[in-house]
Amino acid sequence: MRSLTDFLITFHVVKGLCGRGSALVGLLLTLSIPVGVLLLLIGEAYPGGLTSFVSRASQVFWHGLH
Repeated sequence: MRSLTDFLITFHVVKGLCGRGSALVGLLLTLSIPVGVLLLLIGEAYPGGLTSFVSRASQVFWHGLH
């Protein structure tokens, strides 16, 4: 329930900052910044870089489905 509340608060703040028309674009931009930072950190910390991490994560995901 807390995550829904946080999402609604974030959406309301972004809507207030961006206006009516571009609230969705502003929200997507706001939510994509932490993803970009996470990808940067993974790329620096994981041996082999981001592509190695993505391939290993997809292998684990597909193995979990079977």
